[in-house]
Amino acid sequence: MPVLPPMSGKTITYQASSENFLNPERGFHIAFQLQENNDYRSVRSGGWFNFPASVVFAYVKLSDFRNAPISQDYLNLLRSRFENARQGGIKLILRHYYAFPGVTGTEDAPLDRMLGHIEQLKPLWNEYQDVIIAMQAGFIGYWGEWNNSSNGLDNPTSENRLVQALLAALPKSIPIQLRTLEDIERLYPQPLSASQAFDGSNQARVGHHNDCFLAGENDAGTYTWNQWDRQKGYLEKISRYVPVAGETCQVNLGPRQACSVALAELRRFNWQIISGTWYKPVLDRWKSEGCYDEVARRLGYRFRLVKAVIPEQLSRGGRFQMGLEVANDGFANPIKPRNVRIVLRNKASQQTFTFPINSDPRFWEPDKTQALMLDATLPGEIPAGDYEVLLHLPDPAPNLASRPEYAIRLANPNVWEATTGYNSLQHTLKVQ
Repeated sequence: MPVLPPMSGKTITYQASSENFLNPERGFHIAFQLQENNDYRSVRSGGWFNFPASVVFAYVKLSDFRNAPISQDYLNLLRSRFENARQGGIKLILRHYYAFPGVTGTEDAPLDRMLGHIEQLKPLWNEYQDVIIAMQAGFIGYWGEWNNSSNGLDNPTSENRLVQALLAALPKSIPIQLRTLEDIERLYPQPLSASQAFDGSNQARVGHHNDCFLAGENDAGTYTWNQWDRQKGYLEKISRYVPVAGETCQVNLGPRQACSVALAELRRFNWQIISGTWYKPVLDRWKSEGCYDEVARRLGYRFRLVKAVIPEQLSRGGRFQMGLEVANDGFANPIKPRNVRIVLRNKASQQTFTFPINSDPRFWEPDKTQALMLDATLPGEIPAGDYEVLLHLPDPAPNLASRPEYAIRLANPNVWEATTGYNSLQHTLKVQ
């Protein structure tokens, strides 16, 4: 476990918080139709399903365009929904579909039509890549789940063509998710290695969504029958580096939905996001057995200050050295890049000075502690005075970097500033 080297300064230790709170790109999600719903602020406040969320799993209906290009009016409508998600402080997981039995019918589209729609949607995905966590491969079959395709597209050849088209159309910042391990292994027989993680290659951009988590030994088809032990080993190797999300379901209810199994597998497979509404009997079981709140806290990352060593006094133009220990109590690490900054804020004027720390939170592993070091020089022009010392983990997208809803909150009491997105290190530095 990394520890700070000896250094001069005041040592501060921090308490842990058991509070459940929102953070970007993690937690229980809610689901709705992107083209129909627009009330993103109430998602964050808990107005939809009586729990707050920072992630929406958004279905995108394309059934009106099975045999035609997507109209400009509809593209404009989708753009407005993306914009409202951005303004509402929400991030999205997307799935596009044509066939929704009981709602839009059971027909999907021919493959060439799907590929044409992907090209039409490409500019939107690029424009709003900052609020898209991942895209489920979708398009084919019922609910975009790659089964019962009316055009016979639920076969490896068509599915592979769709995946390659999506990877080519999407910006490299947006990974895709495939439903079964068989689908992933067909494309990439060797699991993603640590040296390939986040390198922008196609394999590094392919994750997993399990829509029947804990439903029997093979999770209702998520794993190939009698291959699940091997495939779970494969998933365990890649899940630290790719998005893992999904939902529980009503199929094969039994002992695997117990808290003991759920907690172990959520951690083993580095789950970041899961449905907070489906399947209700499984969620209710977690509540009755006492693990629901722990799941809510630990989905994705949960960073916590352990200790800091910070100087009490410095001279302008002098060397600024300090260190932090940050633990990750979550099931996973982030799979999106994230900036790490120390901020000095003048107590009198509120003027701020920012110092980047060279560390990548995507490698802050679960159940481990990370040592962060800053070795910088104070600007010669910094005004003398007392400065609050803060840690800021903002979104790297320039238009989101100053938005507190998109900054990471640490799991310690009395450190979070909701108006700025800063985490107070509970220390004052005097600059002379």
